[in-house]
Amino acid sequence: MNSTLVRALFLVLGCVCYRLFFALHPEWLPNISPLTALALVGTIYLPRRWGWLLAPLVFVVTDLALLATNQRAVGWTFSWLSLAAVAFYVLVGFLGLALARHKSLGAIAAGSIVCSLVFYVMANTFAWGGEPAYAPTLAGWWQANTVGLPGWAPTWTFLRNGLLGDLFFCGVFVAILDRELLLHPTRQPSRTWA
Repeated sequence: MNSTLVRALFLVLGCVCYRLFFALHPEWLPNISPLTALALVGTIYLPRRWGWLLAPLVFVVTDLALLATNQRAVGWTFSWLSLAAVAFYVLVGFLGLALARHKSLGAIAAGSIVCSLVFYVMANTFAWGGEPAYAPTLAGWWQANTVGLPGWAPTWTFLRNGLLGDLFFCGVFVAILDRELLLHPTRQPSRTWA
């Protein structure tokens, strides 16, 4: 079996375990997940026919597993928000396809930051639209994207955690799938898969 495929399977299994464990303990590392990195870096390095499907599949499979065991966080079910998350990971995969042609550490880091920002605004906009405690005004939307609701951590901390987590996992995944890029960050490597 190809060593890149073995490493990719290891990453997918690690993402599944990470997501299942931290879904049950969200207070430990809030808003830090490997799925955006899996969608971005996986699409860059794995076969195009299925690389972009990994993150949405891991998301759906782990959500269904958590629902089946009734261990999901209180108040969360597989819903239209879950479908929005799946759509987000598919879009991240398309960004990964675009970056695959000109991959570099800078491009991957920039893509990771863009994805973190888009996810943050998207998630907070959905929270603003679905949470009656937010005023249905531009000021309410701004509150959802900055300080959040009283009694909860400010939402900007989730942005910070998301940015750091996405950059960290992108770095780990690149280190596992393309160590040469870390050693020679200015080179333009050929795609690992056809």
